Amino acid sequence: ELASLARENDCLVITIAGLPFAEQPLRCKIAETAIQALEENSHVCIRVSMERLAWQARHRDEDWRTGSGWIGDLIEGLVTTLAKVGKINLDLMDLRTVINRPGNATLIVGTGTTDRPDKVVGEARKSPLSNLSVDGAKGCMIQVEGGPDMTLAHLNEVTEAFVSSLDPDCQVIMGARASDKMVGQIRLVAVVSGL
Repeated sequence: ELASLARENDCLVITIAGLPFAEQPLRCKIAETAIQALEENSHVCIRVSMERLAWQARHRDEDWRTGSGWIGDLIEGLVTTLAKVGKINLDLMDLRTVINRPGNATLIVGTGTTDRPDKVVGEARKSPLSNLSVDGAKGCMIQVEGGPDMTLAHLNEVTEAFVSSLDPDCQVIMGARASDKMVGQIRLVAVVSGL
């Protein structure tokens, strides 16, 4: 209902929906019906698989709360991308441009350190929030955030590695931001569409 009202008022609607474990068939059936309505009223609806979150937590030897931290990182990253001034700014029009492409869309996030920026991309590609592959995507808004120690070389390495598997004609809109809280770290937040 909220997504429908927001869309009617010309708001950009991004929703996140949790999918129950497969061992809960009745809940899965209810969720699938509800998600169809949610997707119709959303520009982007990210399906969060509880099974994938649990698998990622086990795979990384983390507890459930840490494994589900990806959702908070994703939301914080997207809000920060749009709300705070950066070295290369992104705005709602950039986001609209990317998510209005035909096909599926998803959001992903990856974090790493400035001494291993390549790991940021690997982390993002293993994002447990969606089972969609970003390979061949036609649209991408990518934000790279780091500390004051993040160099142009770091930014270039992360973005180049990430967009290398997208469609050669993919429309890529890039942003960059430095934050004192991110010293020694790099975070990539990407909205990928046309999947």
